[in-house]
Amino acid sequence: MKRGFLHTILLFILAGMVSGCSTEKNTRASRAYHNVTSKYNIYFNGKESLKAGVDRIEKSVEDDFTQVIPIFKESYATAGNTSRADMDNAVLKGTKLIQIHSITKKPKRQKQRTRRYQQFASREEFNKWVDDSYMLIGKAYFYQHNYVSASENFSLILRKFPDEKIKYDAMIWLIRSYSEQGRYNEATELIQLLQSDKLFPRKLEKELARTSADMYMKQKDYREAIKFLDIAMKKGFSRKEKARMQYVLAQLYHETGDEDKATEAFRKVRKYNPPFKMDFNARINAAGMFSGKGDPVKLKKELRKMLRDEKNIEFRDQIYFALANLYFREGDRQQAIENYRKSVSSSVDNSFQLAHSSITLADLYFEDQIYKEAQAYYDTAVMVISEDYPGYDQLSQRHASLSRLVENLTVVEVQDSLQKLALMPENERNTLIDKWIAQVKEKQRQEELIARREQSERGFYRANEYRFGMGSASQGGGWYFYNPQTVSFGKAQFQQRWGRRKLEDNWRRKNKSIVSSDEMEEFAELADSTRAVVREDDPLERNYYIQDLPLNDTLMAISHDKIRDALFNAGRIFKSDFSDYPHSAETFEDLNNRYPENIYLLSALFELYDVYDLMGNTALSNRYRDLIISRFPDSKYARYLQNPNFFAEMEARKNELNNIYQETFRSYKAGRYREIIPRVRQMKQLEPDTFLLSKIDFMHTVAEGVLSDMQSFGNGLKGYISSYPKAETTPLAKEILALIEENTLDDYQKLVEMGYLHDEIRNDELQPGNEPENDEFGGKFSYDDDLLHYFVIAYPRNAGIDVNRLKFDIANYNLDHYTKLDFDIEEENLDAANNLILVRSLVNKEQALIYFRAIIRQPEVFRTLSNTRYVNFVASSTNYRQILSEKSTSDYLKFYLTNYSRFIGPDFSPDGAPEESPEELMARAQREDELLQERGRFVTVDVPATLGRFSSFVDTTQSYVLAVMDKNLSLRPVIAQFSDFNRNNFRVWNLALQLKQAGDYQLLVVQGLPGFTESLSYFRKVILERSLFRNLGQSVYRSFIITGKNLELLMQKGDVDNYLEFFRTRYIQSAGQSLTPPAADSAPSGISPGEPSQEVTTPAPYAGPYDADVKKIHHYLFIVPLEGFRKDNLLNQINEFNKSEFRDLMLKIDEEPLDGFRSIIRITEFPDDSAATLYNRKISVRRTLFEPLGTLTYRHFAITPRNYETFLKRKNIIEYLDFVKVAYPEPRQP
Repeated sequence: MKRGFLHTILLFILAGMVSGCSTEKNTRASRAYHNVTSKYNIYFNGKESLKAGVDRIEKSVEDDFTQVIPIFKESYATAGNTSRADMDNAVLKGTKLIQIHSITKKPKRQKQRTRRYQQFASREEFNKWVDDSYMLIGKAYFYQHNYVSASENFSLILRKFPDEKIKYDAMIWLIRSYSEQGRYNEATELIQLLQSDKLFPRKLEKELARTSADMYMKQKDYREAIKFLDIAMKKGFSRKEKARMQYVLAQLYHETGDEDKATEAFRKVRKYNPPFKMDFNARINAAGMFSGKGDPVKLKKELRKMLRDEKNIEFRDQIYFALANLYFREGDRQQAIENYRKSVSSSVDNSFQLAHSSITLADLYFEDQIYKEAQAYYDTAVMVISEDYPGYDQLSQRHASLSRLVENLTVVEVQDSLQKLALMPENERNTLIDKWIAQVKEKQRQEELIARREQSERGFYRANEYRFGMGSASQGGGWYFYNPQTVSFGKAQFQQRWGRRKLEDNWRRKNKSIVSSDEMEEFAELADSTRAVVREDDPLERNYYIQDLPLNDTLMAISHDKIRDALFNAGRIFKSDFSDYPHSAETFEDLNNRYPENIYLLSALFELYDVYDLMGNTALSNRYRDLIISRFPDSKYARYLQNPNFFAEMEARKNELNNIYQETFRSYKAGRYREIIPRVRQMKQLEPDTFLLSKIDFMHTVAEGVLSDMQSFGNGLKGYISSYPKAETTPLAKEILALIEENTLDDYQKLVEMGYLHDEIRNDELQPGNEPENDEFGGKFSYDDDLLHYFVIAYPRNAGIDVNRLKFDIANYNLDHYTKLDFDIEEENLDAANNLILVRSLVNKEQALIYFRAIIRQPEVFRTLSNTRYVNFVASSTNYRQILSEKSTSDYLKFYLTNYSRFIGPDFSPDGAPEESPEELMARAQREDELLQERGRFVTVDVPATLGRFSSFVDTTQSYVLAVMDKNLSLRPVIAQFSDFNRNNFRVWNLALQLKQAGDYQLLVVQGLPGFTESLSYFRKVILERSLFRNLGQSVYRSFIITGKNLELLMQKGDVDNYLEFFRTRYIQSAGQSLTPPAADSAPSGISPGEPSQEVTTPAPYAGPYDADVKKIHHYLFIVPLEGFRKDNLLNQINEFNKSEFRDLMLKIDEEPLDGFRSIIRITEFPDDSAATLYNRKISVRRTLFEPLGTLTYRHFAITPRNYETFLKRKNIIEYLDFVKVAYPEPRQP
């Protein structure tokens, strides 16, 4: 009976608890249940995640003590990603609490409604942990640097909980969010509001003071920041927090010029027991801030004592820097420079100090006009700083100018030395070279001794590795990188081999301005260009020193030309970049003294006139003025010197000429030929340039010919062709003449009206693409169809769309239809109200429109944008930059609707046309191209005729070719740049360089590209690296990929232009298509390969080497290069992703080589194809995961164990990806 009674009681308790679980009820029991569950379950875990993230920031983010450190460590740019996973979890927990446990239903009305009850019932929220959850979410977003979302959450607290005390915390965090966004007016208003609030809690006054100081620091208002930091220091912060604020306070005193207070403040830092690095920097700064009142001898003694302390070895760069500052303040510039140099040379791994010391030293050298030293130290700084470094733009610009200057000065020094050596008697030269060889042998002997000593030391190290804690995990070292001794040893070995390297992708990249002879394959200037040039690289051979000597008249002349060009360039850089007029004048004088009749003589004389005029040296300025007028009386310079308004008048004549030309051209188009002849006379009186004159005479010839008989027309064209054999319009004249001679030219005006020839005679050199009559956009948009194009979606920023989901859907679409191309999908800010999603890059306008016309018909791609007003379009790279500069799409969309497509929205099927895939659109475009006849020129386009000349088999190793149409141009600088580029970006491929000759072209051939896909990746990266082509100047060049067999055919026939037709068809267009087009011999029965099918057919069953049954266990593979990237970083990223997204599967990671240049990272295992496909979809949109790979080629995909064995045997990625398209046709949605 008693037990039955207890069971009944327990049943009632359980029933009460179940009824209390619902948020639809607002009773004392339900509130108690949800409050307890919220606090001790969800909120506790979320708060712990937040604390773990903050702790991670504190431990991982390094302070840059060379700059004013922020009050809050989380203000560093690197902090946002440091704790992202922890903060994501905090957001997740806070959101979950609000969704599950929020109680908004009003309580049951009481008969006696007291004031207390009325206040309680008027609340919007009855779970007291919901406001804390909003606070938790806001803080997590703040630590992630998502300040917009953080501000929204803090503002929501103020709106929903205006009577709760938490509002004051929210306001302080809102001030911090506004400060980080630069919204200082709003932050100031909140600060003033809190200062005047009598109910503001006293315990929060310290946070308000610290937050106010932070806001003023961000505005560089250091004096106001000092006031609030002084207040904060008197409040109840922890010793750790006070140490940081005291250090910041000392730095602010220094920034405001109060060195005495700064020194005192730095000394006070120690009493708060700060971290070692902060303590050390405070001591250094206190010792180095000599204001004139202390004893400099004592301070130097203290610093030298710190230098002798072995504990400070890794901080010697900072100690030397402090010593240098002391010497500099005393006025001992030489000793200051010496200690700055020691600071740079002793830097171990403090890139902040290395940059600071290098820039300080470079600035001093630059002030002293010691440009080579300045360039070298700026170069060191540029290697380790990022773009957010203070004054980065000015610093990098100065570094670039100095690099160009030093390059030219070095050319002069090197060529002078080579000439001097070349002019020595042979026996003396050989004696000198033998002396150098002996010195090299002695140096090698010394290096071998050092190497043997180091080998012995390494043996000693290995013998004692257990003593260092490396031999056994049980000794407490754990993982290798947890042991500071092994880390120090590894750092020493790394720096011994590689020197200092910034922690970034492509860390092997060296300073381009310093290229050692053992790193760069050079080419002899005049060697046989049809075969590879072999250079002597052994410094123990005489030929090593002789090979670059100008030992004949031709080579000596080339050497003099290099000196001449370098002197002229250096003179201009001295003048225009640095306003160093004395050095500029000296350089131009040297040029004219060495080469009295050089090609730059007139320009050099004018530069000397201008430089001496700027220096106020009237006598020398007048001398060069008179020299120009007497020796070059008809030059523009002479006419300017005699008439200061000459260039203004010349511009007016050019404008007048342009206006007359436009009128003439309109008359030409309208057939009013009688109006052309008198206007031609007017234009010739205005002295047009030779290039424009040929076009003027062409219209004149046509006008006179049309107004006369055909024989006279023909004679006029013959005269024109004779006068302008190489003019741009000469081929047109020849074509018209041929029509006349064949008696097929009936009415020339009809040809004009049909659109022939117009573009050939426009005056582009007067108004390039900017004719007001014809371009309503004022020439700001490019009409170039061959530029790279991007697909763009513009949408309102406040639409609240899931951007990651949109990127994911686009990526899925690309993977389905463009398996050979790696598209980048990026997000960009357009203006305050709109964002852009960008898909790059498509090779030209045609490919871009095909991509556009296909993707806008895919509603599943755009489902995230449903109910959102947006536009999508394609734009060339040039026009995209114009859109960003205008911060608006409005003008471009007008241009786009006229020149690209009338559609700017999704899912269009005009006129009931069926949807077309990119493959179908491409095939139709190719059929249309093959039918193109006489369009704008007197030619017939027939693409297939050129394809048969070259082999269609391109799935093999490839070469990249740069074809330059200039036999006399030296390609040595281009070869050097490509050698650098290949070493920095594609070292693992061991690419070789050759020079060849084909017809009118010099060919620079890059050999060894491992396959079709890899070659296209190389090609894409090369054409985007515009600096590779800078040394080609105005020379015409072509760029393409080619197989070895086709290169032999091209060399035999010398037909580069015909191969380009083949290249566009077989490479560029193929790259834009799917990898699985139907083969010609697999066309459906009754339909020939050349005819388009009129109905959709069912794909044939897969008949390849792979098992089509994929409903089983799966692996996931990453195919990556063997080396050339930070593999440990990638593995860590994958491991973190697996833990955060697929923890339940307990995935494992292993590696094995695929071939000589690729390896496999394998993830195992997935229970079925659905799980593997879900993994693929999620990892494909996690773009940051692949950042360690940089620009290297990689692939990733799912595979069954059986198919994995087949893949290891065949090693053909393209073949397997073809299979993927068949076996996994519709990726499952997560």
